[in-house]
Amino acid sequence: MLPGYTEPRPAIFASFYPEDGGEYDALRQNLEKLRLNDSSLSIEPDQNEVLGRGFKVGCLGRLHFEIVAERLKREFETGVINTFPSVRYRVRTKAGWEEVIRPEDMPADALEVWEPMIALRIIFPSEYISEVLALQKIFRMKDLGTETRGDRIEVTASMPLAELVSDFDDVLKSSTEGYASFSYEFTDYEPADVVGVDFLVAGEPLPGLSRFFPRETLDREARRMVERLKDLLPRQQYAQAVQARGGGRIIARADIPALRKDVTGYLYGGDRTRKMKLWKKQAKGKKRLRERADASISPEVFKELLKRE
Repeated sequence: MLPGYTEPRPAIFASFYPEDGGEYDALRQNLEKLRLNDSSLSIEPDQNEVLGRGFKVGCLGRLHFEIVAERLKREFETGVINTFPSVRYRVRTKAGWEEVIRPEDMPADALEVWEPMIALRIIFPSEYISEVLALQKIFRMKDLGTETRGDRIEVTASMPLAELVSDFDDVLKSSTEGYASFSYEFTDYEPADVVGVDFLVAGEPLPGLSRFFPRETLDREARRMVERLKDLLPRQQYAQAVQARGGGRIIARADIPALRKDVTGYLYGGDRTRKMKLWKKQAKGKKRLRERADASISPEVFKELLKRE
């Protein structure tokens, strides 16, 4: 091994599950093929009550995660459902310390939670200084330092690793018209006040969308996600309630209206009883649809949810 070389360590984690439960072995083989030319990829078996058997995959960052998901689709034509990317939190309980990635795995007796931090370095042309400094309020950056290097400026900061998952690279590029570049390295863990949030549609949790949010931005982020789900999810023949649930309460709610079909449009005049019968039949059909409804989202909707507006 070369002096100074260190093995790449996964920074964010997401679980991948086959759309068809019988494709579990095929998904395992395809992930192992990806790892043959990508040593930074970590893979371990995972289990979910709703999605079944799958794999927890560790990636270097959000871009790396998106590349893995796209390669599974294009190179192997593997239909997968993946969870929202998360980082590894350290949790102290009465029994000691343990590591948690998914909100549903958070111990009920958690005494304190620590999150991974990174040292961030951004270089950009000097005319974008105000736009870059404005990112401090969006991404929980602190301990900012600036240094002028000719016609460019270098900004250093400390930031939670979880913020990289929240579309940091796209927002930075957009703010600087693509002229900024950044690098980061893991530093240490710091205490965090985070809350696990589940997202429900028609009372059923959406698999893979559970997330940790800082308590200080909990209400705002939960409302933002609920509104985006309302806009992105397709309308059905019945009304759907979209909810964010966390900390033992419903944090936010929005309603997706039902698609309406005029089942009595062809009737002209006559006894109202015929219309009443058709309306009741329609209502029973919608009730059956609600009972058979499966709470899930398409990969396209999932990718949109990864973006920060």
